[in-house]
Amino acid sequence: MAVIVPVILVTATLYPVFRAHLDARLDGAISTADALLQGGHRTLQKDINASINHLLATAEMPLLKRYLDGVGVAQSPPLEAATQLTKAQVRALFDTLLPHYARYAQLSLTDLDGRALLSVGHAGLPPAGQDANAVLLHEARLLAPRDVYLSSPRRRLPYESGPSVGRPVMDIATPVYDTQGHRKGILRFTLDWQTLATHLQQTMALDAASYPLLVDARGTWLLDETQGPLPFGGHFASHSPETWKALLPRHHGKTDLDERLVMFQTYDARIHHYQSQAGMVTSEPGLQPWRLGIVLTKPSLATLLHEEKTLLFILLLLYLLSIAFGVYWAISHHRQHALRRQAQQLSHEAHQYALDVRDLYENAPCGYHSLDADGRVVKMNRTELAWLGYSAEEVIEKRNYRNFVTPETRQAFETAFQAVLGPEREGAAECELLTRSGETLPVVIQATAYITRHGYVNTRAMVFDLSERKQMEEALARQAMTDPLTGLGNRRYLHDQAAREMARARRSGAPLSLIAIDLDHFKRINDEYGHDAGDLVLQAFARTAQGLLREGDVLCRMGGEEFVAMLPDTPLDQAIQVAERLRQALENAPVEVGQEGIDKHLLRYTASLGVTSVDMDEPSLKPAIKRADSGLYEAKAQGRNRVVWM
Repeated sequence: MAVIVPVILVTATLYPVFRAHLDARLDGAISTADALLQGGHRTLQKDINASINHLLATAEMPLLKRYLDGVGVAQSPPLEAATQLTKAQVRALFDTLLPHYARYAQLSLTDLDGRALLSVGHAGLPPAGQDANAVLLHEARLLAPRDVYLSSPRRRLPYESGPSVGRPVMDIATPVYDTQGHRKGILRFTLDWQTLATHLQQTMALDAASYPLLVDARGTWLLDETQGPLPFGGHFASHSPETWKALLPRHHGKTDLDERLVMFQTYDARIHHYQSQAGMVTSEPGLQPWRLGIVLTKPSLATLLHEEKTLLFILLLLYLLSIAFGVYWAISHHRQHALRRQAQQLSHEAHQYALDVRDLYENAPCGYHSLDADGRVVKMNRTELAWLGYSAEEVIEKRNYRNFVTPETRQAFETAFQAVLGPEREGAAECELLTRSGETLPVVIQATAYITRHGYVNTRAMVFDLSERKQMEEALARQAMTDPLTGLGNRRYLHDQAAREMARARRSGAPLSLIAIDLDHFKRINDEYGHDAGDLVLQAFARTAQGLLREGDVLCRMGGEEFVAMLPDTPLDQAIQVAERLRQALENAPVEVGQEGIDKHLLRYTASLGVTSVDMDEPSLKPAIKRADSGLYEAKAQGRNRVVWM
């Protein structure tokens, strides 16, 4: 009994402690893994978007368009020589781009039938056109300008011999056009997938017991065996069917697998390309979205003791002491000695707890600081010092905190600080902090007064970084002002810009004109050719109109086929000339509609336009819009395809 009872008591005492410690370690690992997962998602999205932007930027290069002018066209000897010179320049450009964009294995240009025009790649790669990737060629030929096709990551085909055999690659392609806007070929960048996967692994590296996960929608493993349990191309759905079954119905979350925990979220290149310059991204059917995740090994008592040899020693020592204590208690000789050891152990735990609290304060995910009654910094944690770019020696007891607040938000800080000093003893404010590098950091500060029985001591404040929230608010504001089909401003954007331009015109006395535009017989276009053709007409109109208008002019879509152009610093007679040029340009700019190779033809369309001047005595733009609409209706009544001013 003297041995068994102390062992049971120590076990019952230590089990909750170890359980709590393991739970804390698991929570910490989950928090870290979640941050790494978000970072990996951003890295994957950034790398794919960067590759798309590289491809589109190269496709828009004037030198490439000039070379395509001569492709497939019979030329005189002088023009043929010029074309060959341009081809040599394009090849030199590709030779420069390939080492500059180190992530690519090959840059290639083919005609619409897949025949190689230009190909630049690392040693051992076949020239473009020899792989006869029929799916890529077919899909790329159907793309609109600035649209992109992504293949799935794959290993090289058997006939692609060379020193890099078996290294995964991924193709991205887009159609290219000559200077006249004629589709002439397909530009393809072959991405070294191993480079991207290694970058992703480095971003998501947690510890040796964890590994990243990346599979496509069919359950194919997209990393290699050094980064997980399967080689590239392995069938994860068969290897881990329970995990795969848990991943399928959700876009993000956690899956508990006894000894392991999987945290994941989806990535779809067809959706998450809004930070790229692509109009639309397409891919092979059934392969998107990808599942990106981290597989964590749950900490256990065995692994904890294996990692912490000292802890194992202490645990064994505790059991020995407990047995000794039981024996001493039984024979009533060393009771006091055992109590002293227990007190020492409690003291050690208390000291360790104090160190943990200090570490939590210094390295918390938010900022902490304390100020005296004058606003001077008396304490600040490492997180906030890192945000500001200063050391503790430069700030504590030497700097006034209000000097870190930008002048524009200093009043809000002062109001909150005075509230802390006042009877309420607490305050909060949204401010911007000025860092050492000159950048501003949006934060929210929540503070309370620390008071003892002797009176006020200092403030205790928490500081939270609002950068991501501010960026999201700005992105939502931009989306609320933009028409998604044409990329033009919407009705709300027009009235917002009108308020500014009318105020500027009142101050300067400069004229301001307005053009109302309505596409003729647009309902008939939708009825006869379908809404897809109607969308192409609207997009073509937007491109044509933007090409004719000045940089400071405002072109917005009011709804349907109705548009408004606001022309600052433009009198009525010049606005009429602009409207007439726009009318003629639309009349002579047919739109290519129909599917590629099937009923493909040019659709001509016209527009009716109403022009008016904006009266600066009017409170808003609405009267001018009404007058311009009257002119537009008059143009419709006179037979359409004309300009009428009011």
